[in-house]
Amino acid sequence: MSIPLDRLYHYIESIAQEVCKDNIVIYRFTPHGSKNIENLDLLKKYNWKEVASLPCLYCNDQEPLNYEFYSKTQNLVVDPQDTVGLLLHKHQIPIQENFRHLINIYDQSILLHSEQRGINLELYTNSQFIPVYYWSHAIIARDWFRFAEHITQHKSVNKIFLVYNRAWSGTREYRLGFADRLIMLGLVDQTLMRVSPIDSSLDKHYDLHQFKHPHWRPQNVIEKYFPLCKAESHCSADFELKDYESTKIEVVLETLFDDLRLHLTEKTLRPIAMGQPFILAGTYGSLKYLREYGFKTFSDCWDESYDMMTDSVDRMNKITDIMSNIVSMSTSKREEMLVRACAIAEHNRQHFFSDEFQLLIKQELSDNLSKAFNKLETTNTSKIYLENRKKMLSIKEIKKIISAKDYRPWDTPTPWDAHSYNRKFAAEVLKKARRYYLRSLYNH
Repeated sequence: MSIPLDRLYHYIESIAQEVCKDNIVIYRFTPHGSKNIENLDLLKKYNWKEVASLPCLYCNDQEPLNYEFYSKTQNLVVDPQDTVGLLLHKHQIPIQENFRHLINIYDQSILLHSEQRGINLELYTNSQFIPVYYWSHAIIARDWFRFAEHITQHKSVNKIFLVYNRAWSGTREYRLGFADRLIMLGLVDQTLMRVSPIDSSLDKHYDLHQFKHPHWRPQNVIEKYFPLCKAESHCSADFELKDYESTKIEVVLETLFDDLRLHLTEKTLRPIAMGQPFILAGTYGSLKYLREYGFKTFSDCWDESYDMMTDSVDRMNKITDIMSNIVSMSTSKREEMLVRACAIAEHNRQHFFSDEFQLLIKQELSDNLSKAFNKLETTNTSKIYLENRKKMLSIKEIKKIISAKDYRPWDTPTPWDAHSYNRKFAAEVLKKARRYYLRSLYNH
């Protein structure tokens, strides 16, 4: 099952335009899931006047922020047909700042993201970007798991724990350490889990992997203890109904664990949609984050102090110790505890599919966008746009091209055509930019 994410961005566009009282320009990655800067593209076909004069919103809401990565790859591959762009590149005039195109009369652009906390968020709060948070995966998960609202489970339990342990590259190295820890604690027989000794994105076995955090390197050959996982890394939203029917508690392995960032994905919302009690292996404060959105967690059933442990190894040990404690309970005590846990899980399931939760997510996005648009307008000077235009006009070849009588910038899709100044629309854009600049001088 997959969500047509352009519909998500058109939904975001409708909310943003309602808040902004104007049209906006949206950039998002396509194909969806790509992190390549060349794939950061316009949501739809805008004319150059819109690209130059309307507020711009950049969407980095599917993956955690990575400021350093886009700073290193900030030089776009210029379209060979974009003569102006090629000349700018030749004369070392910057085409973009991080992943923002510097072609707009606004000093800043809005950056839509889905994480809280961390150095990347601090770095993006700068002269180029106004970060706007919303929980994107809550909207996505409502679509991905929509059929779960109508599923009736027929439990036939043979293991206590369900764990989806798929890709382990990047920030997910800890998943290998988790599997190793289950082996050492003798929890294999009570855990339904499949493992991927070869990560498809790296095409290498974990034995050949250079771990960023060596303490997660397995001491055991984990594939000897668990069956192999055949699912691809991008299948994080997929699940088997029989997996839930044959287990009692899911242990969620989030994308981020050994990290400071707070970023919860559809993985956390999967057991919620399925009405399954869960233990959450995420960064510290993840359970607190869920409670802020109206969900209940399971402190009445097991010790959730792990949630605020900032040391990831301690947090991992605590989570697996909880699993050991549950296994060691008497059958009657465990069943009594699970009755309480299932009542909480049912509350969460109903809340997830409720209009109240949907409205909460929408209102959060609307409120945060409203603050951002207000800041965008009240602090704007158009200084970057005017300085870039001045630099362009200093290049004789560019001035000659855009001054030519037969130059028609709207015939070509390249964003740099927004800098042309010899047409009526361009004059309007320039007039608006100068108005911002004069206002800023007056205000100071």
